[in-house]
Amino acid sequence: MPTKLDLNDFKRMLNEKSWEEAMEYKDSFVPKELYKYFPLFDENYINFKEDNKKRLKTFSNNKIWVSSYENFNDPFEFKMLILDQERLSGSTQKINNVERILEEFKKRTMIACFSCEVDNNMPLWAHYANNHLGYCVKYTISNPKVIFPVLYEPVRVKTAAIPSMIVSEMLQAYSQNLKEPTENFYKYFFYFYLSLTCKHLHWQYENEYRLLYETPDSAKGFEVPLSEVGLAVESIYIGYKCNELYKEELISIGRRLDCKIFEMHFDEHSETFELKTKRIV
Repeated sequence: MPTKLDLNDFKRMLNEKSWEEAMEYKDSFVPKELYKYFPLFDENYINFKEDNKKRLKTFSNNKIWVSSYENFNDPFEFKMLILDQERLSGSTQKINNVERILEEFKKRTMIACFSCEVDNNMPLWAHYANNHLGYCVKYTISNPKVIFPVLYEPVRVKTAAIPSMIVSEMLQAYSQNLKEPTENFYKYFFYFYLSLTCKHLHWQYENEYRLLYETPDSAKGFEVPLSEVGLAVESIYIGYKCNELYKEELISIGRRLDCKIFEMHFDEHSETFELKTKRIV
């Protein structure tokens, strides 16, 4: 069995089998545990105290923040699929309507990002934990259905069939007053859904996984209880440059959540560039 999910294999399974089987195939590539990095800002940032307080309060309340793709640092987020306008021009669906409907799906899909590494992933500690001033949380996963491995692709995919079929199935369901989407809708929609977790090869060092959370209305972001998305805090890893005040607060939160607490250390005597963990609670 392959060790990583392949976009073409997923598409083949959607074509040859049921969408439930395709999703089970996807779920088989979701680890039992994932890590998420959090920044804690300092005086170099405006309103840093308020931002840190909000972040730690969300964490202490056993919740996680999910965000719109528009807030992310990659301008190509959610842009894996390219509408083939030449092929769509002969379709009964106008191109602008297809684009509008797909964009609405994107805006209603909130994201939380994770990685499968903690110890020696220097770029993640630097980029997402504010140069080791922040912390990392290890979560156990009990609901792999909402977690998607990020696929790193060299080029984007030009398509006409997928978006036009999604819109066609939606209109058919509406005209027939169907309470549940058809099998075909699920198949095309989940291929589109998986495209929201595709990024360029340049990002593959992140080993990213994404929690995708649907909301009835578009939003910039909001808190979600961990229990609602099948996550549970297992451990906290405190950055080796974390401010002592925040370190004490993280230890207090960890005790309240009854989880393991580690502190990251740089081994000054090692010949290799390594971060090491030291359990403190």
